[in-house]
Amino acid sequence: MRNVLILCILLISLIGCSSTGGVSYMSSEENALSLLNLNSHPANVYVGISGPYSTQERMVEAAILACAKNILLERALAMDNTLVMQGSSTQGLLSFAQKENAYYDDNSLKEIIQALEVLSVTFDEHAGSIVLARYPDSFHAKRNYKVTFDPDGKPDWLVQLPQVDGYRFGIGCSKSYYFLNDSLEASDFSAAQNLLDFNTEHVFSKSLSITRDGSVSSMDNVLYQAQRGLLLGFTIVDRYYEKESDTYWSLASIIE
Repeated sequence: MRNVLILCILLISLIGCSSTGGVSYMSSEENALSLLNLNSHPANVYVGISGPYSTQERMVEAAILACAKNILLERALAMDNTLVMQGSSTQGLLSFAQKENAYYDDNSLKEIIQALEVLSVTFDEHAGSIVLARYPDSFHAKRNYKVTFDPDGKPDWLVQLPQVDGYRFGIGCSKSYYFLNDSLEASDFSAAQNLLDFNTEHVFSKSLSITRDGSVSSMDNVLYQAQRGLLLGFTIVDRYYEKESDTYWSLASIIE
């Protein structure tokens, strides 16, 4: 039922949201990545990427939904992380399990989609549809950080995190997935997890050491850790693709 509701909202959005830009086509993933850089746009402009689908209409719907999701994540993103690890003094790491979850309030999803003003729609063979949209109800005027680059074209934040009053920054990365949108989502989630590590509201950690055969030198160690936190103003500030390592990097910020 929920999926049907979302699809209905998307169909309504294509009728209700206005469009001021045109439709264009690109043939390389590198060009598609360049469209994700919003440094030259006001902070109330968002970008959404769909991934390939069977029809252009479906790709545009997914990209518009991605734009709206970015706005919802900016309002509030709740995260939790659970880690269980077991190791041995003689055998090293025996087992490792980690579970991460993210939550956001999507009650205003329909209203956000209908308010979006689509600036441009670009289709790419690998990326699907890339939609640039303005959210007129946003209170933002300018972006909190302007990225600079070294002589090799790498962003400065790969070396040192930005220092801006009122904001905290985090970095995430991900190896390449088959679809570009999956790679970016994994990298963005990693950046959110990095921010959670420094903005945890609750942490529970318990470790246990068990001796085997009564020998202190032969021990099993078990660690259980749970953390959760609320990230306000979560925004992807910049992205970078490192071709040599086939790695995607994301710089994210939250309001302190």
